[in-house]
Amino acid sequence: MADIDSKLPDTELLPRLAPLADRYDHLIVDLWGTLHNGIMPLPGAIDCLAQFKDAGLGVALLSNAPFRVSGVRAVLEQISIPDTIYDDIFCSGEVAWHAIKKREDAWHQKLGRHAAFIGPDRHRPMLDNPGIDQAAEISEADFVICTGPRQPGDTLNDYMPELEEAAARGLPMICTNPDREVLRGDIREICAGAMAEVYENELGGDVAWHGKPYRPVYDEVLSSIGAPDRARVLMIGDGLLTDIAGAKAAGLDAAFVVSGIAGEKLGVSYGDLPTPEMLAKILKDAPAAPRYAIPGLIW
Repeated sequence: MADIDSKLPDTELLPRLAPLADRYDHLIVDLWGTLHNGIMPLPGAIDCLAQFKDAGLGVALLSNAPFRVSGVRAVLEQISIPDTIYDDIFCSGEVAWHAIKKREDAWHQKLGRHAAFIGPDRHRPMLDNPGIDQAAEISEADFVICTGPRQPGDTLNDYMPELEEAAARGLPMICTNPDREVLRGDIREICAGAMAEVYENELGGDVAWHGKPYRPVYDEVLSSIGAPDRARVLMIGDGLLTDIAGAKAAGLDAAFVVSGIAGEKLGVSYGDLPTPEMLAKILKDAPAAPRYAIPGLIW
């Protein structure tokens, strides 16, 4: 592996994370692709966060999970991730749920009361909201809530008729997960962000995006942990468009997990680092460069 001091112009390649324990007071940690793969914890990840906790660091989990925090906790419990390795959980679905309920800004105030739902049944608790009267078909809806595909193997083409109908009716869409794709084990799946991107860019739809990389969710986390010095807070995640770009917008350092969603392009498996040349190539068109590139949550 690369030596801890080997660098790209703006990014250090680190084979392990222990040296960072003295540089930061708080971690904000992504879930899918960083802590787990949708099926089980990633190797060494639980121990790594436990080591950071033992070193006195605060650990907040920040996910683009398209459902409420209670659902995220249940998933973590199901895949044997203990609550002792983190202090709190924040997720995009919870942010979206409260935005629909409170309607504190002009965009959400213009929504009606009837939501069409695009997502799997396990995400339907998003509709249990005082801001929604009842779920509706697109032909009767005032707006759309998109949480992701209904089935793991679905493609964007499976949803184009619904998206085209909603766009033709001028329905606003709430995207509860800005991720475009995720790896469930070794299988690549689309996320709500892929649908919302098509809806906005190709069909001219009006989309409200909740979660990473948008600054409000980072500000919420930072406020909750006591508004610390941002120079002493590190974001760890595998999404260049979400985790790393969001950290940059929030004024935070970021550690990029190279073996996550970008692992195939970088030619690395979990626990490995890419060559500096391969990393430079993928970062060339990224919205922001991370402070560190890491093989995973490896202490």
